Amino acid sequence: MRRATILSKARGTPPPVLRGKLPIVGVLPALARNPLAVLTQAREIGDVVRLAVPGRHALFVLADPAHIRYVLQENDRNYRRTPFHDRLKVILGEGLVTSEGELWRQQRHLLQPTFRAEQVRGFVRIMREQAEACAMRWQQAAEKTEVLDVSREMSDLALKIVVRCMFGQDAGEDLDVRDAVHEAQAWISDRIWSLAPDWTERLPTRGNRRFRRSLAMLNGAVERIIARRLRTTARNDDLLGMLVVAQQAGESIKARQLRDEVMTMLLAGHETSATVLAWAWHLLGESPSVAERISAEVRQTIGTFRGVEAEDLASLTVTRAVIQESMRLYPPAAWFARLAAGPDSIGGFAIPSGAIVLLSPWLTQRDRRFWPDPDRFDPERFVSHERPSAYTYFPFGGGPRTCLGNHFAMTEMLVALATLVLRFQLVHAHPGAPVRPELLLMLRPARGLFMQPVERRHTEPVAPADTCSVR
Repeated sequence: MRRATILSKARGTPPPVLRGKLPIVGVLPALARNPLAVLTQAREIGDVVRLAVPGRHALFVLADPAHIRYVLQENDRNYRRTPFHDRLKVILGEGLVTSEGELWRQQRHLLQPTFRAEQVRGFVRIMREQAEACAMRWQQAAEKTEVLDVSREMSDLALKIVVRCMFGQDAGEDLDVRDAVHEAQAWISDRIWSLAPDWTERLPTRGNRRFRRSLAMLNGAVERIIARRLRTTARNDDLLGMLVVAQQAGESIKARQLRDEVMTMLLAGHETSATVLAWAWHLLGESPSVAERISAEVRQTIGTFRGVEAEDLASLTVTRAVIQESMRLYPPAAWFARLAAGPDSIGGFAIPSGAIVLLSPWLTQRDRRFWPDPDRFDPERFVSHERPSAYTYFPFGGGPRTCLGNHFAMTEMLVALATLVLRFQLVHAHPGAPVRPELLLMLRPARGLFMQPVERRHTEPVAPADTCSVR
C-alpha cells in the first residue's frame, strides 16, 4: 500500500491558528490587503497553520518541502483545483490551468508534444526578433533619457512573443489587443482575493463593463483566427497549428477547447515570463556588477555580429542563473492552492475534506533552513551543478501539474534578457527607493517598476568565443 494511501486515512491534531484582529472575518481582510504578510506571519507560527477565515472551506498554509511534495506529487489525486481557479474560468474557460479530472488529463496529453524542447527551439527566432524590436524602442528612450515602466515593457514584450508564436502569419490587426489583455488581467487580479461575493461580477459597474468589453474583443479576435485556421489547410509552424494538428490526430477538433487553450496561453502564459523579467531587471539594477557579468557572457558567446540562436542558450549559464535566482526571490506564482477532496493528515495535523491548502514558493524559497542568507540576490546558487533539494525550489509548481510551458518560458526569458542586456543597463529612476512586491494573480512590482535604459558602449566588436582563435 502506498504511503499516500495510509496518510489519507490518518487522523491528526488541529494545527495552530493564525487569527485576525476582528471576529468572524478573521484574517480575510488582511489577505485581501496584503496576502504576502499573512503568509509570512503563518510561517512564523509553524509549517502547518490554519488561517481563521469565514466560509465552508478551512484554509491552511504549508511551508515544509516534504508537505508540499506530498500534496503536489505523492497524494496529488486527493488535491484538486479550488474556487480560486473557478474565478479564472470567466476568462480562461476550461483551459489547462482551470480544468480537472479526465478533461485535464486529455488536454495535458494533447498539449505536451507542443512544448517539447525541440519544438520550442523553433520559436527562438521570433523571440529574438521581438526582443530586438524592444531594443530599438529602448535606444530611442536612452537617447532622450526617458524613464520606462519596465514591468509594462516586459508585459508588452512577452505578449508580442506569445502572440507571434501562437498565430504566426495570422498575428496581425486581429490581435492588436494589448489594452484588452491588460484590462482583463487587472480585473481578475482584483477579484482573486476580493471579499465581494461572486454575483457582484454581474453588476453593471464601470469596471465590470470595461472588463466585458475587453473580454468580448479578445474572444472575437481569437475565435476569428481559429475559425479561419480550421477552414484552411492545417500547418504546424506555430503553436495554434500544432494544436490543430494534434487534435486532428484525435477524435475531433473542438473550436471551444482551442479557444480556451489559446486564451490560457495568451493571458496566463505571457504574464509569468513578463513578471520574472521585470524582477530580474530590478535585481540587476541593484547589482550592476552582475549585469555587467552576464552582458560579458552574452558578448563572449554570440559576439556583436549576430543575435541569439537556440544553440547559444546552453552556454549562457550565468544569465540562466540570474533568471533562476530572480524566480527564487520573486516567484511569479507566489502561491498555489489545492482543495482536499477527502480528509487527510499532514505533519500530524488533521486536514478536513473540503479544506484549501496554500503552498507558497515565496515562503519556502526564502526559508533560511534551506537557503543561506535567503534574502540576498546571489545567482551563484544556481551556477554550481548542485540542484536545490526537491520542493525547496518550485517556481513552476510540481508533480503531474508542473507548468507545461516551463521550457518555453525559460527559453523566452533567456533570449529576451540576453538580447537586451547586451545593449543596455537599466538604472532605477529613484535609487534607494523600495520596490514593493504586490501579490495579485502574479507577484508584480507594486505601482510599476520605473527605470532608465542606458546604452552600453562596447569599444570594439567581438566574435563568439568559438571563432576568435586563428586556426
